[in-house]
Amino acid sequence: MAALLLGLQLRQYGRTLTRSPWATVTLVLAVLGALGALGLVATTMLLLRVTLPQTGPDAVVVLGSALVVGWAVASVLISADDALAPERFAMLPVPARRLLPGVLLGGAVGVGGIATLLALLLTLIGWSITWPALLAAALLLPLQLLTCLLAGRALAAALARQLAKRSGRDLVVVIGSVLGISAGIVVVVVAEGVRALGSTESLLGAVAGALAWTPFGAAWGVPRAIAAGALLPAAAQLLIAIATAALLWLVWAHDFRSRLTAPIVSGGGGRVRSAAWIDRLLPATPVGAIAARGLRYRLRDPRHLVNVIGVVLLPLLILGLNVVMGSTVELELGEGVADLGALGDVGPLLLPLLGAIVLMSVAQLDTAYDSSALSAHVLSGVSGTADRAGRALGMLVLFGPLLTVTAVVTTAISGRWELLPASLGATLGTAALVIGVGSAISPWMPGQTPAPEASPFGTGSSGGAQALLGALLMLLAILTAGAPAIGTAIAAAWFPWLGWVSLAVGLGLGALAIWLGVRLGGRALDRRWPEVLAAVSREH
Repeated sequence: MAALLLGLQLRQYGRTLTRSPWATVTLVLAVLGALGALGLVATTMLLLRVTLPQTGPDAVVVLGSALVVGWAVASVLISADDALAPERFAMLPVPARRLLPGVLLGGAVGVGGIATLLALLLTLIGWSITWPALLAAALLLPLQLLTCLLAGRALAAALARQLAKRSGRDLVVVIGSVLGISAGIVVVVVAEGVRALGSTESLLGAVAGALAWTPFGAAWGVPRAIAAGALLPAAAQLLIAIATAALLWLVWAHDFRSRLTAPIVSGGGGRVRSAAWIDRLLPATPVGAIAARGLRYRLRDPRHLVNVIGVVLLPLLILGLNVVMGSTVELELGEGVADLGALGDVGPLLLPLLGAIVLMSVAQLDTAYDSSALSAHVLSGVSGTADRAGRALGMLVLFGPLLTVTAVVTTAISGRWELLPASLGATLGTAALVIGVGSAISPWMPGQTPAPEASPFGTGSSGGAQALLGALLMLLAILTAGAPAIGTAIAAAWFPWLGWVSLAVGLGLGALAIWLGVRLGGRALDRRWPEVLAAVSREH
């Protein structure tokens, strides 16, 4: 049975790859990303082995604990996309005990599972300081991999019924968005804190020593204790590691059995609240109807909520980081040096612009988010121009005020109100430019998105290879067509009156970009309705 389920999972992967060349490109990009991460692990292990061999075991314990936590968090974020969910086997007369090993192995054959296995093999470099530690680590490697896999399965199982509710899924979207957006910032803050505290080696040793006694790092703490000659602590940590894996297995197995006989059915959002203000705000035309539908989706669909949160949260998080760390910016001007002070001084020029750049994927992938519902536009005879204009209007109505508020907030924090026009010019001009370019290219490259009711972080959440190519084209447009507005906005840091020039230029170029994008994209869509509908309706 395990071999059968493993083959089923492999055939599903094969079907995905043969269905579309873009899926193959996406897989290649994922593999390249995994190889990059593995290269970083290998380089770190080799450097520690050569320069700080006694620190290697501590680093491995921290890395192993991070892998367990990563698998647990990722499993919750993409739980709706589990191809081997228990509900899929509910009609089969097969007991859970025969399905469990195959399902567990099936979850390990993806890019994440293979990359985790290779990362664990690379950690053996860190254990090579002593033969007993290396032997213990090699023997415990299956237990370490099993702990990672079971951590993901058990946590997803424990929260499955809560995640089946709309409120639970929306909460996961919010938490996942915040974690994803702030991950890099947290790393920077932690690194700065470590540097401020002094010795990195001693702090790493203390953290590893604590993690080695937790369920997250016990499987890696055993060889660490053996390397230090502490056999009794090693035995105790081995018991913790085995007990952790056993408990995770029991939790997952119990949930799996119960879901075979009582499948979980995803719930909706309960009572639907009216949004009459949207209808009053927008015209009673095909363009207004499409814009209104887009607004409702962005306020209710978790897949769209991720984008809305990102547009607002990313600039504010980076601003908060720089306020806390007090970074400074200095520019050499002739014989002297101009100190711009904390980044908060020029933040109104730069940070809201990040929110506008986040709109790149929103503008291009908006059609793909409709999935098969796009057929309503095709069957009702909506023109391509009306479709493009309605989507652009919906994005402007929502993201325009959000970006404006972000610019005002960052300006208020910096205290340099004379830079507000420049901030608005660069931000709103770039946002309009991105919407225009996205409207033009999406009929040719609609991209890939998670299916309706699927996890916003699951299959297709990155947009696929088409989204990457579209992002490159939009970045090129920002660097060329958006240069006048952005350049004058930056110059306003020294000559504030240029901020009004930036505002006028940004709004003018943005309006022109949207007009051209709607016209060009509409014409392309009129010719390509069948191809676009087939592309966005395809199962991911």
